[in-house]
Amino acid sequence: FPWVVLKPKKADIIADMKDVMQATEEQFQDIVEKSKAKKDGDEAMGDVSDDDSEGDLLEGCVASGTFVTLVLEGVSSAAAARIDPASLLTVVGLLPHENKVSVLHMGLSETSQCDEFAAGDMPVKSKDVITFRCGWRTWQARPVFSQNNLNSDKHKYERFMPTEGCFFASSVLGPVTYTPCPVLAFRKASAGNTQFVALGSMLGADADRIVVKRIVLTGYPTRVHKRHATVKYMFYNPDDVKWFKPAELVTKHGLQGNIVDSVGDHGTMKCLFNAPIKQHDTVCINLYKRIYPKYAPVEVINDEGEKVKDNILIL
Repeated sequence: FPWVVLKPKKADIIADMKDVMQATEEQFQDIVEKSKAKKDGDEAMGDVSDDDSEGDLLEGCVASGTFVTLVLEGVSSAAAARIDPASLLTVVGLLPHENKVSVLHMGLSETSQCDEFAAGDMPVKSKDVITFRCGWRTWQARPVFSQNNLNSDKHKYERFMPTEGCFFASSVLGPVTYTPCPVLAFRKASAGNTQFVALGSMLGADADRIVVKRIVLTGYPTRVHKRHATVKYMFYNPDDVKWFKPAELVTKHGLQGNIVDSVGDHGTMKCLFNAPIKQHDTVCINLYKRIYPKYAPVEVINDEGEKVKDNILIL
């Protein structure tokens, strides 16, 4: 049989499309009618339950712009007398766990908006008393500064607050605050005025963040023979040599080694290295210690009128 190429006409294609559209509309109308009938039945059965649920949701809610009267319970007369009648009291709702104290970490930096240090001002040192303004809360603490290393779970301790726009982390003891929350840091300068030292935002509350301080003990080889050396002036009694015997030794020329044994009663020790050591090299031991922030106690007056120290006072 001969092959014949059948070319459809334009009118046939339009007619087929009309049939498909008509069938689709009829199917859609059937679905809408069925869903409407089902919805009417569900509304007839659930009118009472919907009203109850809406009432539960609206219970205890107050519309915006409504004047209300708040009654505070458990406030002693002595505490109420210390409040100035002309002062403004602010009521704030707390999120879960915001009434607890934890270790907070803040990402701060000294920018051009901060106050410049005067000639007689000392640099900000770790564990100095700093006033933090975090959101609507203000308190004093003694922070610990550290590097904010994103590629490690241990962060190097900084003795002084980094300057010249460097970003750093500040770990403090304070009320739990969620991110993102702006942070302002102030300190009392030597002249007695308040000095704005850093600004940033909250990184989070995490008591497991490790801030470590490195201490380097150094000694000097007195006798050298190939890979062996007798090291002095690192320790001064044999008990310390035995205590640090498992520690690894390093030198300023890049060698690694370990303590073999103690010699004498003055802290001299025999050491073995992975390569021949030179006489002018320096032997080191790196020691690490975890650092924690501290409270800044504040004097407050209790209900009996006595002055007592409180670890943290939130204003």
